[in-house]
Parts: sequence; structure tokens; C-alpha cells
Amino acid sequence: MTRNDDRDALPVNPVLSVRGADGAASEHTPAEQGDAPADFANRPIPPTPSTEGLSAGEVSTMLGGDASMTEANEALGTAEGLETITES
Repeated sequence: MTRNDDRDALPVNPVLSVRGADGAASEHTPAEQGDAPADFANRPIPPTPSTEGLSAGEVSTMLGGDASMTEANEALGTAEGLETITES
């Protein structure tokens, strides 16, 4: 990489410092959790996520493709001896 010498150097501010004026590190104050929202007790419980896996068609829809591409990739992987179909 070459330096671009046509640029002016940035000015240095001698007043700026990493530490405070006394040179000591400031005391660490951890973040704390705030109060719960006022309507927390009245909020509906969110639905429980499904434990079912997604089908190839659902995944393709989410990714913007069609199911035939997913099936073709699975068939190609199987023909090549790869284990492309997995479940978690």
C-alpha cells in the first residue's frame, strides 16, 4: 500500500486524554436492569415455538427459491455420496 501524501495530516488536540485529569481510572459502574413495563402482567403470553422441523418447501420459500431446487441439490448430494439431509 502506498501513502496518499496529497492529504493534510489531521491536527492533534493536546487537551484530549484517555484518562481523567488526575490520571486515575474512573470507577466502574455496572449497568442495572430497569423496572418492568407497567402493563407487563396484562400482556398476552407469546405462542410456544413449534418443535417441528421445516420442510424443504418452507425453507425454500424463506430463502426465495422453489422446492425443486432444494430437491435437486439433495439428489445431487446423495448421488455424490454426501449426507445432505440432516435433522437437528
